[in-house]
Amino acid sequence: MQHAERRAQPRLNYQGKAYLTFEGRCRCEDVVDVSSDGLFLKTSARLKPGAAVKVFLPLNLGGAWRLCLLKGDVVRRTRGRSAGLGIALRPGEIDTRSLLADFVAAA
Repeated sequence: MQHAERRAQPRLNYQGKAYLTFEGRCRCEDVVDVSSDGLFLKTSARLKPGAAVKVFLPLNLGGAWRLCLLKGDVVRRTRGRSAGLGIALRPGEIDTRSLLADFVAAA
């Protein structure tokens, strides 16, 4: 069964790590892709859609590394070999998503 595409922005493949924090825990996870309004992490974390998370994502912007804080909600969980979490950024949050938008725009 095909799922309808729900992404509003195109995704950019990303090879690197991010820190996923939730429920007082912190995990280092692989980042699969990013967009200006979300990201997908390869993880075995068992979070249900709707769970609130924070992601600390290192971004190389113009040769300088910046740590981007992103606040979002889990919108999708996949299982099996491609286990991971789709995370949508929360609108109106005070975070550093502008760094992520700059990174995606520059790619």
